Amino acid sequence: MKHKVLYSVIAFSLCAVSVNTYARIKLITLPVREHVEIQLENTNTTIIEEERIVPLKKGTNDIDFSWHNTTIKPETIVFRVLKDASNKAESVKTNVLSVSYPPNESALTWKVSASQDGSARVRITYAISGLNRNYHYIARTNSTETKMEMSQYVKVNNQSGESFLDADMNTGIGENIVLPMGLNEAQEFLNQQYDNVPINKTYTVNASELGYRNRAQDKLNVLMHYHLHNDTKNNLGKHSLAPGKFRIYQQDKKGTSVFVGEDWGKYTAIDDEGKLFIGEARDIVVKRIIERKKRQRINGNLYNIDALVKYEIENFKDKPVNLIIEESIPSLRNEVFSSRQRGSYNNIIEWEVGDDTSISTKPLKKQGSSQKIAYQITLPARNGQAKVVKLEKKLNITFKNEW
Repeated sequence: MKHKVLYSVIAFSLCAVSVNTYARIKLITLPVREHVEIQLENTNTTIIEEERIVPLKKGTNDIDFSWHNTTIKPETIVFRVLKDASNKAESVKTNVLSVSYPPNESALTWKVSASQDGSARVRITYAISGLNRNYHYIARTNSTETKMEMSQYVKVNNQSGESFLDADMNTGIGENIVLPMGLNEAQEFLNQQYDNVPINKTYTVNASELGYRNRAQDKLNVLMHYHLHNDTKNNLGKHSLAPGKFRIYQQDKKGTSVFVGEDWGKYTAIDDEGKLFIGEARDIVVKRIIERKKRQRINGNLYNIDALVKYEIENFKDKPVNLIIEESIPSLRNEVFSSRQRGSYNNIIEWEVGDDTSISTKPLKKQGSSQKIAYQITLPARNGQAKVVKLEKKLNITFKNEW
């Protein structure tokens, strides 16, 4: 004769009259859980930890667990007995004897021995798919664009086939958030708040990658970015920043928030730099002109190519700004020596910065490579002048051993 336990939660065997009884924990029937934690800190795997109080009989008990129509990964299921949940002075001593898998079923059975009648608190841990999450940010800068406040939100969409009522959401950052996660429901919560984060606003030009605003007049596109450093010196650095969409606002002088734009923030590890695009600048004008391209014979068909790029820069703003000038080395070489086809050696470029370079700052280390060189220069403010002072900067690159 079989006896079902109330709510079909747990069953035990080997009763006093030696009659086997069975019941299963069926996740899809929403059995009572004492506690559930959803661990979201790993972006590739979601771990569920649930605790239940299980009634046990002295002797051997069969505890069954099934996961029909859910996305539980059966190979990850772990069962542990934590402590006695009864009010008896003497604790129930337990031992997990074995685990078996009924054929053709999404289920398993643990054999657990108990020293006496009583209850035990058990923890069942498993990985599950279908709990999809994404991050997004609301960012607000001050009126001078030197500091930023960032709110990081997490949105969890439950497509796992299971409901988790009053579950603790653990993202590995800050305190757990208690939220119900019903079937096919989505929940969003504030995960972390970052205040007084220093930012650096830059303006960037790159002829080959960012293009021209007006090609006929040699005027480059000038793109604006906010740079932030994920380190403790800049009120960050306790953990990496997850990738996600940023909606960016700026506070004006009256204290009103004005929408600036939005960008997709990339994953930013501790001590790395993040960059957010906020639009194109119209009050900074940069003209780029190839002023010189000259071949110098070395031997036979072997040449050095001397290139001189001139930048004419005007800042119409009433404050100084930082301008980043980038040059793609392969694109510049093709621009000054486009008639030569290098075949399989196309990516092998020998080059050096020449003596006619008039940019006094050193190249940016994080931007510089064998494929790109970049400088950051400070443009003086207009200061109400009727005529803006035009700056002239030159970059001299020598391509060596061209043939």
